[in-house]
Amino acid sequence: MNRIKRLWLCIALALMTGIVGCNIFNPTDSVHIKSNDADALTYEGYIYFRKGEYTMARAYFERALAADSAASEAWYGLAKSVLNQQKLNVFEMLKYTKTKGGQSGFMSMDDSTATHYKDGIDSVLKVLDPFIVRDTTGQTDKKVTFKTISASYTILHLTKAALILRIFSKDLTKMFIASLDPPIIDIDWAAMKDLGKEALEVFSTLGDVGRAVAADPSIATDIMRSYVPEAALFSDSGLTVATETMASYVINASETVEKSSDGFAGYISMADLIDNDGDGCIDEEIADGYDNDGDGLIDEDMRNNKLMVLETDFLKHKIGQVQSVNSSETYDVIDIDMNGIPADEPERTFYIKNSNDRDVVGNYMFEAFTGNFFWSKSEFALTDVMKLVKEDTDINNIKYNLAWRKAYVGGCWNNYNEETFLKWFEGRN
Repeated sequence: MNRIKRLWLCIALALMTGIVGCNIFNPTDSVHIKSNDADALTYEGYIYFRKGEYTMARAYFERALAADSAASEAWYGLAKSVLNQQKLNVFEMLKYTKTKGGQSGFMSMDDSTATHYKDGIDSVLKVLDPFIVRDTTGQTDKKVTFKTISASYTILHLTKAALILRIFSKDLTKMFIASLDPPIIDIDWAAMKDLGKEALEVFSTLGDVGRAVAADPSIATDIMRSYVPEAALFSDSGLTVATETMASYVINASETVEKSSDGFAGYISMADLIDNDGDGCIDEEIADGYDNDGDGLIDEDMRNNKLMVLETDFLKHKIGQVQSVNSSETYDVIDIDMNGIPADEPERTFYIKNSNDRDVVGNYMFEAFTGNFFWSKSEFALTDVMKLVKEDTDINNIKYNLAWRKAYVGGCWNNYNEETFLKWFEGRN
């Protein structure tokens, strides 16, 4: 209870109180403020803000930013003014995370309230997002920073994700998957298959959550206890590790999806035990943000996240670095590279064993995809050829036979015979 009280107090200070360092301003008569005096304009903005005159406050903050776009306290005041104009209540957002009848309050929220919150959050984020870009690229005066607003920013984005998922009868609080050893908070990406273009917005939103968590992990752990029911199982230290690791993971996921449609397909089809990218390999990648098989694609055909063993010694390693990859009962019978040996050690053993050395060299491939393993070289780009194969799914009308795939793709296709080639079509549309 004390933890939640501290969290609410922090948010209240971030969203409801006056400006940081307001003693740098001198009282002034607004009639005589010069249009290029950002400090005075900001001061006047906060006078109106404290009076509850949010439209006037917003106008002054906007004038201050027109005079000096680096004025972080004006950005801060503008965001708070928009928040209040939209009649948003951060405390109520947290209340909706409480579970009743097996689901969170977001699921029983009426449509008009959901629309009000979604539209209001989007309006506030239109102010906060450019401020964060400026802050993280050294374009503000640093009187207020991303860390100052990270708690409220995290809540806004998690609530936004919950409201998008609600449209499709999906509960955000049930999409987080927690495990204790090692402490991990994972996400059920496959549950987003039916979201269409809205899934991309959820990926982006969760990526912003990750960046906010990374800005201030201490406050983020308390917030995660609200949105992730299973977080109650973690100790404080375990939740800190799980939350920071999750932040790295969702940032990587959002960036991968933003760069490529293959990345999006990779996440929503994670651990489906089929070749999703046309290279003949089955779940050959892991969600680490790198190319693990040398085919030129990243995180496009991934195995179960729970198989990754992450580094935990953060004095020697970065958060999110993968130490090793385990097998499981499911993958013990899967032949990832189709060489006839299921659960082959090289399929899950990094060519470069130490994660720091991998970063230095820039090689994140598994042993199975090195040495005598090779991709074909032709006048066509490998990724373009793989796309043709990926779309050739009708066993009754095969366009690219096994010989063609071996000649123009190579890689895992070199390990196929006619029997395994025909099995490749099973489970496809």
